Amino acid sequence: MHPTPIADRLEHIPLRDSIISFSRLNANPVRYHHWHQCLEVMYVEEGYGVVIANNRHYTLRPGRLFIFPPFTLHKIMVEESTANAYRRTIIHVDQSAVFHAFDAFPHHQQKFSQLSARGSEAFVADLTDLHIWLNTLFTHYSMLAEEHELDRENVATLLLSLFSMLPSQERDIQVDEYKLSAQVMLWVEENYMKKISLDNMSLDLKKSKSYISRRFHTETGEKMNEYITTYRLRKACEFLLRSKLSINEIGNMVGYSDTTYFITAFKKGIGESPLQYRKHHQK
Repeated sequence: MHPTPIADRLEHIPLRDSIISFSRLNANPVRYHHWHQCLEVMYVEEGYGVVIANNRHYTLRPGRLFIFPPFTLHKIMVEESTANAYRRTIIHVDQSAVFHAFDAFPHHQQKFSQLSARGSEAFVADLTDLHIWLNTLFTHYSMLAEEHELDRENVATLLLSLFSMLPSQERDIQVDEYKLSAQVMLWVEENYMKKISLDNMSLDLKKSKSYISRRFHTETGEKMNEYITTYRLRKACEFLLRSKLSINEIGNMVGYSDTTYFITAFKKGIGESPLQYRKHHQK
């Protein structure tokens, strides 16, 4: 099997009418770290596995709802024994286009703003007891999506219905923060702007280089250098969209001391130059 090109890891979602993409999917889970330019809601209906986000590992199982803010790097790994039965509902929303639809609902608008804020943590909740209700809700809106009737009003009512069912506070979710891959991800987050050395990582984590590389691949299914590159490019995309810094400054901020090399790596990974990316995606 050929490795997934890094360019595919920025999954730019083509939103219908610039508002929403709604899908109910079977199998074919994404098995590499990736991110989207928009808010993602994922509800697991069948299947078991692991979700990695915010340097944490969450159990993927039926009834669990995940909300990933824009640009949140995450990965879905489904157990091989349940891969063929893996079923989920995925909603991608242009948060800026929908925000003012909540003007008459300030509490839900504040919740939506918190969930869609770049840099905030993924929201995870167990909604198993509401599965029948959620299945009815998603079936109805899936039909509207097929009929191209998911306009701004219908998107707002879908999100309002969903938000009304979320717990007021996140329930205690079993998280394994002590996996070595989580420690590596946190280390990369703290050091991505510098020249990364496996020797330095080994010293800081007090583990051998070979053990770190082997365990990271076992726990995440990908090579560490690919994850580091993906993380750096994700940060570069954020800086390009959220700041007016020069390409040279952004390259330095994400660990590339040579601007030409940064531009080459960015174009190879994302599919267009930094300037083209800023022009095409900055609102």
